[in-house]
Amino acid sequence: MTPPPLLLADMHLSGDHEGAWRLPSSPVERITDPGYFAELAETVSRGGFDAVFFPDFVGYDPLVRSVVRWPHEPTTLAAALLQRVPDLGVIVTASTVFATPDQLYRTFHTLGELSGGRIGWNIVTAGSPSVATAIGGDPVPPHDERYRKAGGIIDDLLRRWGSTRPVLAQAGASPAGRDFAARYAEVVFTATPSKSEAIAFRSDLRRRAIGFGRDPDEIRVLPGILTVLGATDDDARALHDRLGALVTEHAARHMLGMYGVDLPAEGLDARLDRVTSSPGHDGILSRAAVLDGIAAQLGQASTWRDLVNRIAGSRGHLSVTGSGQTVAAAMNDWLTDGACDGFVVKFAHSPGGADDFVRTVSPLLTSRGIGSRAGWSGIRTTV
Repeated sequence: MTPPPLLLADMHLSGDHEGAWRLPSSPVERITDPGYFAELAETVSRGGFDAVFFPDFVGYDPLVRSVVRWPHEPTTLAAALLQRVPDLGVIVTASTVFATPDQLYRTFHTLGELSGGRIGWNIVTAGSPSVATAIGGDPVPPHDERYRKAGGIIDDLLRRWGSTRPVLAQAGASPAGRDFAARYAEVVFTATPSKSEAIAFRSDLRRRAIGFGRDPDEIRVLPGILTVLGATDDDARALHDRLGALVTEHAARHMLGMYGVDLPAEGLDARLDRVTSSPGHDGILSRAAVLDGIAAQLGQASTWRDLVNRIAGSRGHLSVTGSGQTVAAAMNDWLTDGACDGFVVKFAHSPGGADDFVRTVSPLLTSRGIGSRAGWSGIRTTV
């Protein structure tokens, strides 16, 4: 029997959009207040979300001075949320390369015991030089070597945890990343801006899982979806345009730089040609190709500003701008056509975007099983 869809909320202080922190409603004054995230978790819990997801990057990057990232250490914050919000899962990011197996074992074993099985681990390898500097300056291993090292660590931890372990999540989309996900993950995050790409990704991952001797139904593929909501579709488009106007060039350079893409010296109004990773980039390898596909759709007359306006919140994920009915229809359509097993919802701005989703989208999803709070218990592993 196919398990129910899984609905996760991507947790950001002011929302996923690069311009959201500049809205008057942005909670930037609460950047040091972990209670804000507890309130946000309570909001999405009321909307039937199965879990919240905390992305994280270890190490300070000076480029973040014009954007708001993740102010709190996620595993510590998770412990508080798991106690405050009953039945809600929490998935946190922790690097396999820049932590010891003993650290990872104790952290997630403790969180598992605290939560009764509601903890998940986003298994990242982490390839940023700033991370290496923060940890002690050791060189970052090459991309595929990081995955080989991570595989050995996961094998070791699985033996030690036995059946008492966190849900394993993963987000790599390179060939090595897909193999890693197909071998270990129960939840796989992906950036697929079109339904056809999502279907192809899910089919490929399921095929790889069979090659590792796994039942492909053990893997839940969750594309990210940026939601820009309004009372009407026109209202939502107006909010989308307003957010785009708030993105600074500095923030755009930072966003593109995460994927090894350099904004031309001429700036945002330079003509947009191909989008490629800069030589030597060894971080997230798959996203530049996604952005290049979006650039091709924009056409030859487009500029880098056009690309940034398209991806400033989605970063290559599915993006839907419209009323609650429009967003819910798009999500249900992807589920009907087998493009995914649920979604990671990325609110364009917070907390207002989360409030709007719970009020206008969540009631339209429960008839399909998504948002019924049954997805987490449908994951194969339990702690």
